[in-house]
Amino acid sequence: TVQGAVMGNLIAQDGVQKLAIAVFNDEYGTGLRDTIAKTASEAGVNIVYGEKDTFDPTETNFSSIATAIKASNPDATLVIAFDQTKPLLKALASAGVDMHKLYFVDGNTSDYSSELDAGLLKGSKGTIPGVNPSDDFVKRLKSTGVDLKNTTTYGAETYDGIILAALAAQKGGSADGKTIQANMAAVSGSTKGEKCDSYKACVALLKDGKEIQYQGQTSIGAFNDAHDPSSASIGVYKYDADNKPVFDHSQEGSVPKA
Repeated sequence: TVQGAVMGNLIAQDGVQKLAIAVFNDEYGTGLRDTIAKTASEAGVNIVYGEKDTFDPTETNFSSIATAIKASNPDATLVIAFDQTKPLLKALASAGVDMHKLYFVDGNTSDYSSELDAGLLKGSKGTIPGVNPSDDFVKRLKSTGVDLKNTTTYGAETYDGIILAALAAQKGGSADGKTIQANMAAVSGSTKGEKCDSYKACVALLKDGKEIQYQGQTSIGAFNDAHDPSSASIGVYKYDADNKPVFDHSQEGSVPKA
């Protein structure tokens, strides 16, 4: 929901007036499409293709879809898919769709340098939930010896989740699941406690009987009444001449209550 709202706003901010959407018929795909379409439409963007159209996740021939998208004469095209993205991109290119005005989501904002002609996607954009971790944090991750497989996606979120769970166990006096769940919101800052940015510093405050507000790598904010982070960071990436997504900036989005 947060990524969809950020993407919809991004498309509108970029001045797109007519948007085509290629999306596979999957709960992830249509759910994300609906949020993006609603947000973009409310910002004045006209959805010229794909507001209801979908394709089967097992589809392999995308020529007719690409032709329909080209015929809708969009300013930009949003692609929501997983492995289907590669053949779909080739079909879009063959149909004459502007490949420099594409938008991708976390399921397909990937490195296409070995699959597509150089420069084909230059200028297109994608979103990936999560912060772009600092150089210092990446260095610390690499120092563990764990194979990161050339990605640190969700590394900061995983780290903060573990720290929050450990602090919740410390605050509650037990490491069982029920105790951790009952104290997660408090250590995240829902009780307006004292700010601290490391496990060591936060534990020291807890041992002094103080309420805390853990300030982690992600800056997600205190949990809300539904026990979800109250905000989330969505990274916006821009494709370079090698068809690789390069971090451009982050956009914050509020998490709706359940």
